[in-house]
Amino acid sequence: MTQLLDRFASYRIMSKLRNSLRDWHICSPPYLEIHSSSDLSTLQQAVTTQDLSFPLICKTRVAHGSLSHEMSLIFSAGSLADVHPPCVLQRFVNHGAILHKVFVVGDRHFCVERPSLKNFPSGPSDRETIFFNSHQVSKPESNSDLTELDEQMPSLPPPSTEAVAALVRELRLQLGMALFGVDVIININTHTLTVIDINIFPSYEGVPQFFSSLLDHIQSVLDKQTPPESTTKTTTSATSSPSVSSESDYSVSSSSLHK
Repeated sequence: MTQLLDRFASYRIMSKLRNSLRDWHICSPPYLEIHSSSDLSTLQQAVTTQDLSFPLICKTRVAHGSLSHEMSLIFSAGSLADVHPPCVLQRFVNHGAILHKVFVVGDRHFCVERPSLKNFPSGPSDRETIFFNSHQVSKPESNSDLTELDEQMPSLPPPSTEAVAALVRELRLQLGMALFGVDVIININTHTLTVIDINIFPSYEGVPQFFSSLLDHIQSVLDKQTPPESTTKTTTSATSSPSVSSESDYSVSSSSLHK
């Protein structure tokens, strides 16, 4: 569980999805871990070496709590001076301002659509760094300028039901968890299902069947831990037989002594 509190750890898991889920064309954007402060030229060289293209989205290393929602969009090499380590630099993928939050509850999962960041031109630009709170931007009732598209574009297809199910199964296996959230988007150019974050304590806001699903999951866990009634009876019967035999043996011994 603690690995999901650290974006370095969770992003390493995300980066392996391209191989484990290659048949479903699921991927995550390339990224760079920034562990500590360094001079601007060193950071610029690291971005170039990692073959990251602008714009980049900067996220804190800590993946839970109020500060984890504080992010920034960086549009040029010079603006990398706005980075505050430890953090992750992730390539921004245009996705039509639509975020799909996948909420996992045991064997079930639910996909809820939310507003998200609008599209930005690919490549470096002289635009100043945009600082924003991802929770505020992606609230159901969000009315942010950052979510308003500057251009008309055709509607994107919804995430493939089968692909999302495959993603959830793989992450449950990798994480060993039954309650978590995943943020996914659809690349406007390739229509690829793209994983951009994993949430250890999602809000489950917008999931109407959450409590009933949670109770069902808890019940299924308890059922697996409780032995069947028939097994209990058999065990009880088996353990009682030696007791009777023991008493009989003791009785015979006593009788022999009296003689």
